Amino acid sequence: MMKLLHALVLLALCRSAAGSIEGMKRLYSDLFGNYSTKIRPVYNQSQNVDVHSSFNLVAITEVDQVRQILHSNVMMNLTWQDAFLTWNPQDYNGIKSIHPPLTDIWRPKLIVPVSVEDRDVFKDETSSITVYSDGRVTWFPGANFATDCKLDLTLFPFDVQTCQFRFLPVSYNSNELKMVSSLVSANTQSSTENGEWILTASRAYTTERTFVDSTFSFLYVDIDLERRPMFFVLNVILPVVVLSFLNIFVFSLPCDCGEKVSYAITCLLSLTVLMSIVSGLLPSSDNIPMVTVYLTCLLGISVLSVVATILIVMKDPAKANNKDQQSPLFVIPRFCSLPFPGSRRKVMDEVQLDSKTSGSAGNGNPTGKVPEVQSSSGYCVTADSLCMVIFTALWIAVSVGFLVQITN
Repeated sequence: MMKLLHALVLLALCRSAAGSIEGMKRLYSDLFGNYSTKIRPVYNQSQNVDVHSSFNLVAITEVDQVRQILHSNVMMNLTWQDAFLTWNPQDYNGIKSIHPPLTDIWRPKLIVPVSVEDRDVFKDETSSITVYSDGRVTWFPGANFATDCKLDLTLFPFDVQTCQFRFLPVSYNSNELKMVSSLVSANTQSSTENGEWILTASRAYTTERTFVDSTFSFLYVDIDLERRPMFFVLNVILPVVVLSFLNIFVFSLPCDCGEKVSYAITCLLSLTVLMSIVSGLLPSSDNIPMVTVYLTCLLGISVLSVVATILIVMKDPAKANNKDQQSPLFVIPRFCSLPFPGSRRKVMDEVQLDSKTSGSAGNGNPTGKVPEVQSSSGYCVTADSLCMVIFTALWIAVSVGFLVQITN
């Protein structure tokens, strides 16, 4: 008894499948017997076809800053009404939807005018298309885009860029085909995060533009990309700032140590290498990044410090007279100035100082050392002390100015 029941069920399924197949063949024959892909799917050809679209951003692959190109993976959801593809499901064994080949159905051919490669990006014949019994057609084309994106790198690496996608239906003006945005923004729910950029906002809208004597309907999608600055700050800006700050301490080294000039030149060469790395990351444009100006100023400070160090070593009178300390440039009275880094001495005439030194050495002072003079009437300013103060103030002014501009 059970075997008979199973046989009856199997027979019913086979008849149902055969009926569905026969209904599908009859449906395709009735729909596509006199169907033409060259005719817009409306009976009244004076009416336009509305193509509802939604932009799905799958991933931001790369932002080429030198060539100013945005590489992305995009899926589109296009829906329109085909008046020639309607049927009653009850007449065809309850079939409510079909999936015809792309070449057998009319489709709006879209191009991307801002593409730097092939503008006809939706050439994949394997994309899904579905036709419903009420004539509604949904198409899900996808492609990898390489679009032009004008970058404003003034605030690099703390910049926010806006890139735009444009979609134009070819061969049909706005009276024949109109693009309608189903969403007010791009669909990014299933998008993959990029390691360098964050998608902060997006906008989707349609507009009409006139070329020569024809008006076309455009679909625009704008996306705002905010850069993740920590990689560039930690690997480029911070090392340059630290090296430029260390370069100032060259003036704390004595002239007779033999490493004063080599220390300054080493810091200069390190800054030059890092500047070459930065120049390779940035494009040639009219908008000069503020970070480039800042790093160039630090490089200029380093160059000036090397020149000042060489002059100090060449003109050092202590080296010529075999003295241990630099001769003072001038003395600032203590009551009208802050203490300068340098040797503290008594304000007196150099001739009197030399006579006392020679007198004390001849009166039982076999070592020839100068007795310590207890006086606090002034501070002696040497060339190293003065340069260290000047370059420190200059470094602070440039760094604070850069931070203020970036913040504003």
